[in-house]
Amino acid sequence: MGKPKDGLADPSPLPTPVGESASSISLRESIVNPPVQRYFDDDPAELHDEDLPPLYTDEDEALAPQVGNPLLLPSVMAPQIRPFFRNAAADDTEYYIDKALDHDPAFLEEQLRILACVPPRPMVHIRGVHHETVRNGDRSERKEMVDFDVQIELTALLYEDISRGLAWNRLCTVGPFDKVRRGTVLPTRAPGFGGSGGAAEDGGMPDLREWCHRYCASHSGLKALTLERRVTGWDFENLGTRLETLVRATNYRGRLSVTFPVRGSRVQIYNDCRTNRWRLTKWIEMLFVFTLLFLLSWPYLLLRTKRWDVVYAEWELSRWDEVAGRPRYASMSEDRWFNLWGRAIHNAVLARRQGMLDQGDLERADAVQQPAEGIVGWVQAGVQAMGVVDRSFGWGGDR
Repeated sequence: MGKPKDGLADPSPLPTPVGESASSISLRESIVNPPVQRYFDDDPAELHDEDLPPLYTDEDEALAPQVGNPLLLPSVMAPQIRPFFRNAAADDTEYYIDKALDHDPAFLEEQLRILACVPPRPMVHIRGVHHETVRNGDRSERKEMVDFDVQIELTALLYEDISRGLAWNRLCTVGPFDKVRRGTVLPTRAPGFGGSGGAAEDGGMPDLREWCHRYCASHSGLKALTLERRVTGWDFENLGTRLETLVRATNYRGRLSVTFPVRGSRVQIYNDCRTNRWRLTKWIEMLFVFTLLFLLSWPYLLLRTKRWDVVYAEWELSRWDEVAGRPRYASMSEDRWFNLWGRAIHNAVLARRQGMLDQGDLERADAVQQPAEGIVGWVQAGVQAMGVVDRSFGWGGDR
């Protein structure tokens, strides 16, 4: 079964893979050492201040308004449920437990649609490390030293018009050939398409409403439904290669990692029971780890929990325009983003930065730096000299 056509953007001319979603529901229509300068031949187009990431250091957080979810636009209804637990370490999963979600399929469907409107937070993460041998008394230790660790948020690029909340996102359900858990313990394809259960189901593949009814009708003692938020439309592999080449152009010789993590990418809904509340309580989890009881509890939870991994929200950075014969971007292309951020990333790497890059880094990268006077000038000259030495002899290697 195909997806309904989008009213504002033409679908991609590429053939639909066999694993394509069986149901797609539109939520909201908005849509090694070459010269470093070689990557920035084309100046990026002039951008308005609201198109750039915010300054993370200029605003007092205590004065900022407190909201339930700052990424949820005012035009979107807030969820009527609160997270039971957030995975703060990875910042990619929210867990919900609510009795109404267990027995009311209409309420469950409504909350899934609302949660699907909350955008994921795609990031660019560039990290460089090396190892050093450090003397500790009468013995030597091998330690990992961080040379730089910078991140850039891409969430604003999901919106065609962020002031009005216009984005290209849709709520989808899995297709018959997708190997996922469909109220089962192990991943499987749909019945009749290579999965267990015999012949194919009458009436086609289940849509979102049907999956919600099946979840609520299940009498399993432990069950979970997952909503995944996916970011598509960019060639992240090619962009990662270009960013790695950019960093290596500084003559960096350490271990380099360029990744594109997505924060807030998963929502997991558990049925309301004591076992599920315990499994999401941190001190109980740590107790089971220290007493080694997890060796018994982990297989039990794995085999007892029936899971539905059948729903996902797709946020598109680009769509194929059949008339123009090329991709149409919600905000900007990978090339334009690279030209915009390349110089700022280059400067941050040489400065051994650790943290988030924002609008201020873009402004400083494009500004003509005037030599300072006094002690500040000496420090500025020293930093510039270190950069020249690094580019000449290499830096960040193991020692």
